[in-house]
Amino acid sequence: MTGIWQDTADGLVPLRTQPFLREKDLHDSIERAPAMLPLRGQPRLVVLGREVPLGTGYADLVAMDADTGQPVIIEVKLAANSDRRSVFTQVLGYASHLFRMPLEAFEELVRPYLARRASASIGEAVVAEIADGSVDLEVFRDSMTAALEEGQIRCVVVLDTASPDLIDLAGYLQAVTNERLDIDLVTVSAYRVGDGQVLVPQLVEPERISARPLVQPPSSGRDAKPIAGSALFTGSIDSADPAHREQLRRLCSWARQLESAGLATLYTTVGKGRWVLNLRLPGQDRGMVTIWNDRGAFLSPQRSVVEAEAPQTLVRLDERFPNEVRRNNYLTNPVNQEILELFRDAYAEAVLRSSRSTE
Repeated sequence: MTGIWQDTADGLVPLRTQPFLREKDLHDSIERAPAMLPLRGQPRLVVLGREVPLGTGYADLVAMDADTGQPVIIEVKLAANSDRRSVFTQVLGYASHLFRMPLEAFEELVRPYLARRASASIGEAVVAEIADGSVDLEVFRDSMTAALEEGQIRCVVVLDTASPDLIDLAGYLQAVTNERLDIDLVTVSAYRVGDGQVLVPQLVEPERISARPLVQPPSSGRDAKPIAGSALFTGSIDSADPAHREQLRRLCSWARQLESAGLATLYTTVGKGRWVLNLRLPGQDRGMVTIWNDRGAFLSPQRSVVEAEAPQTLVRLDERFPNEVRRNNYLTNPVNQEILELFRDAYAEAVLRSSRSTE
């Protein structure tokens, strides 16, 4: 548990949390400084609107991830609220309203807020807010359009306290949703220190299950289970279309090289007519890429994992292959040696960061 401890004549004593009197107070704090939210991937958020009409309700805050163009819905609920479980229904409803919404319609929703910023578009508001030259207006606009079309939405639920049932519910939703929908649970505690107030935000991470493609094994109706190693995937290549066998062998050989170098651990998931090679990070149950033998040879990146584990290499990937490393997509460009080397660098960066954190 996170807390504030004060050094007194009687020793270190924990300060008591101070209740928020109004949800508005917490809304105000997040709107002024969205960077206070300790989200996975450390996104650079730009708030676009408050009490934004989405479907049958009003989202507390709507923001944009300046690096990915992903809309972010932020909903705040205090313990005094009689039914905080409904907050998850709210954010999912808001996300469904944004799914496949044209960019022009989205901008109309936040037009009053853009006007107060003297910005003609969401892209201009984001570029002006970041103001370091790192956001390309055209690239951002294309990313935002794709995120709306594909339903790449991030939902952030902010509470003053999180009960076990809410944590379990958040964990379940995180487990069953795919990479296109991110759900984060954050608690914010308030403390009185002298004449000022100190806010302590904390990301609540229930036991997560990495989202996997829903595949069925050929001989059973039960969910497929990952099997350690690459033997099953290698054996499947001879049954693939001859036009794709060379690429599959090349990708499989690359994956085994990563495993030999201690950069990845290989697992194979077998489905009905498809085989998936998972390149997990050592000691984790998630990876940055998967290789698919599914009526073709495909490499599928997991951007959220790359953001969290190899942010420096992700910058290089985005510069060299714009809009290719997204969430739950296949690479559309030819999978050449250059991009494989960059993904190898990403795994190396992740392993190095992990080793430093344990020193």
